[in-house]
Amino acid sequence: MMGPSHAACGAAAWVALTGTYTVDLADVSFPVGLGLMPVGDPGVVTGALICAGAALLPDLDHPGGTVARSLPPVSRWLAKGLSRLAGGHRRGTHSLLGLLAIMVLAELSQRASVPVGDALQWSGTESAADTTGGAATGAAVSGGLGAGSGGSGAVGDAAALLPGQVWPLAAVLSVLLIACAVKVLAFVPDRLSHANWVVGILLGAFVAAHPPEHPHWFVVAVGLGCAVHMAGDLLTTQGIHLLWPLRLPLPLPASLYRRRSFVRLPLLGNAGSGREILLLVPVTLYAVAGLLCAAIAWTGLTVSM
Repeated sequence: MMGPSHAACGAAAWVALTGTYTVDLADVSFPVGLGLMPVGDPGVVTGALICAGAALLPDLDHPGGTVARSLPPVSRWLAKGLSRLAGGHRRGTHSLLGLLAIMVLAELSQRASVPVGDALQWSGTESAADTTGGAATGAAVSGGLGAGSGGSGAVGDAAALLPGQVWPLAAVLSVLLIACAVKVLAFVPDRLSHANWVVGILLGAFVAAHPPEHPHWFVVAVGLGCAVHMAGDLLTTQGIHLLWPLRLPLPLPASLYRRRSFVRLPLLGNAGSGREILLLVPVTLYAVAGLLCAAIAWTGLTVSM
């Protein structure tokens, strides 16, 4: 599959998993989303950004591909390293083992948090205790840092503007995923490739400000995107090395399993074929419909058709 097809399929898969909408056209109603994992209206939009980017992540094993140019020069370095580690294109990163490794990485990045606001608040509380004594300590703990000295109050005001904790690894991975989608969808011209950093960071901050309302949303979005990518490539002529690094003599015809490595069900033919385009059109329309429904519901608007 081509990059835009992967991104569209990733966004559509997230809409299908999390959307809870119905589009009424005249006397016909069309459900948009299965509602299997409700994440709120903002979460449908922001999660789709991550899932669309994750649907491109397996292609980071191709140093000459578009994804490798998403965040120059870092993405190119990652692509070269992954290509060696994964044994080439459509191998390690397109396998069940690779999918598991990516999901473990996403889980670890979601667990690796760093306290920010809370740490400043605790620091300010200790400062207030040292300055004003035990009575002021009680006031600082129960009523906030504004009851302490001027310095500790300033620290408390600064802490109030910060989240209790941040996830630096998840943030870095989110920027990479979003930049992949931005690059593949050609939102930024090649001559301005370094602007992908700016777009990725801004959209990453947007996702951080409006995350999906589910404790495991990040792992699910990354895993779902990668799985959709693998399924799409499996439907092409080349197929994927699904059981990498194993090469087993499976009892399958050569049309479905070649060189004891690549599993394929070539319903779409070669990547970029007419059949792929025919699939891409309804998938893209479905994803756009879901995102529009989420955006309209998020803003509180009502649209009747």
